[in-house]
Amino acid sequence: MLENQSSRAFSWGKSAQYFIAIIITLIIGELVERISLFSNTEIFRGLTSAELVNFLTKMAVLALFFAFTKHASNALRGIGNGVSFLRRIAVPVAALIIICVAQESIGAILAPYLDSTGKTLFIIISSLAVLSAALWVILAGYRYSPMLFEFFVALGQKIRSLLHGIATERTCPACSAPVRGGVKYCPVCGNDLELKRCKNCDEEMAVSAKYCGQCGHPRKDSKAA
Repeated sequence: MLENQSSRAFSWGKSAQYFIAIIITLIIGELVERISLFSNTEIFRGLTSAELVNFLTKMAVLALFFAFTKHASNALRGIGNGVSFLRRIAVPVAALIIICVAQESIGAILAPYLDSTGKTLFIIISSLAVLSAALWVILAGYRYSPMLFEFFVALGQKIRSLLHGIATERTCPACSAPVRGGVKYCPVCGNDLELKRCKNCDEEMAVSAKYCGQCGHPRKDSKAA
């Protein structure tokens, strides 16, 4: 138990480190791009230093994001079926996001230098990578879907139990004590909690009541309809 807690704390710590690194990388990349020396310096055939910095920043952020997802996934281990399902599909989903963003950024950088054949080949490779990652997500979702089903079943049972408790909660008419469940007598004062109806106005009456609280009609007998 202590080993699992220590491992989880380590994973949370690493996740925080990678998250902070992502923020710092984005800020530094944005600041460097705005420097006039980078924005006005052409490296090769129209590619400026600022565009290269933007590309490298995105690649670094994607790598950090993947590491963050892995450690966050490890930190969520053993919490519950619903969280376990999310943990199982977190890495495939992160991979899909990374591939989609990366292929777009790489395509933008390489576009000026590729002929029609190169562009076609790049599109094919990119499509296969995206489809593979999407298939990974689908298979992971299918494989671990019972965890999600069990989570919703347990959640439904908790909600049903809560609503049942609220619906069956009453107040004793004699001492105003809260009474839950289908008990027949108040656990505080012993008052009879079963209700009957007045023969005259059909208003509900406690068995212990001698007169109807609505019309004042006497009960007359203990077997009121």
